[in-house]
Amino acid sequence: MKKLVFTSPLVIAFLLAQAAPALAAAIDQLSLDPGVSAAPQLTPSAPARADNAAAALAVEAGPDGELRVLTGRRAPQGLITLPDDQVHEDPPGIPEVLPAPHHQEGSAGGLGNIDPQDLIPADLRAAALEYYLANTGKIGNLRYVGIVDFAKHSSLARFFIADTVAKTVNVYHVAHGSGSDPDRDGYATIFSNKDSSLASSLGFYLTGDLYIGKHGRSMRLHGLSATNSNAFERAVVIHSAAYVVEDNVQPGRSWGCLAVSVSSLDAVIATLKGGALIYAGLSGAY
Repeated sequence: MKKLVFTSPLVIAFLLAQAAPALAAAIDQLSLDPGVSAAPQLTPSAPARADNAAAALAVEAGPDGELRVLTGRRAPQGLITLPDDQVHEDPPGIPEVLPAPHHQEGSAGGLGNIDPQDLIPADLRAAALEYYLANTGKIGNLRYVGIVDFAKHSSLARFFIADTVAKTVNVYHVAHGSGSDPDRDGYATIFSNKDSSLASSLGFYLTGDLYIGKHGRSMRLHGLSATNSNAFERAVVIHSAAYVVEDNVQPGRSWGCLAVSVSSLDAVIATLKGGALIYAGLSGAY
């Protein structure tokens, strides 16, 4: 199956919440890869509860596609900080081919409220579901949707997995790349698609093959956006790591992978395997 890269900078408008009219107007004039449908531009929905309200984050897009958070934030004090990853996953060594969709049980339309507890930031949930509904024919696992909020401090659970059938959400801790957090304060502020960046990448992903790598059981990721299209070649994958735990500590930094705790890996893979959609974004970005 041919890789369908979401090459339009439209995804950057999602990430920046379409706050700049000039940027939105320019994006409207750009064409999309015909193999992937774009979701309509969104105005983020107002969250239903105050504790789900995202703080506004100013984000700047560089000429090389790098995204930087400009808004300063105060990191929690007194947290235990776990060591960074010392093991780099090997490149896949095979051509990238998106998995052919073999639909599992799920909702191809009429999703309704998949997050009745209002756990997922409203702007990220809206963007993920718009993309999901516009591209159901290319998503293999329609039942589950993953959403990562890289605006949150790494000590917080920020990897949301929504069950579109049961209308439940599970939340896990996840690490970000060392290149995204150069001052090691637990906030990801730099996002890159470059191979040598060691940074996390924003955008839409499809889950791919399971394999045994340097971190044990792992799951490959295929980047669908201009901001993460090199994920497969960079060996940005889902794997477990001892430096991520389901507790109030600051995880170590990965090499750009979505590293989860050893205790949560089985649940994350069991739900998201088989071509599920994952959206990595920044709540409150403008």
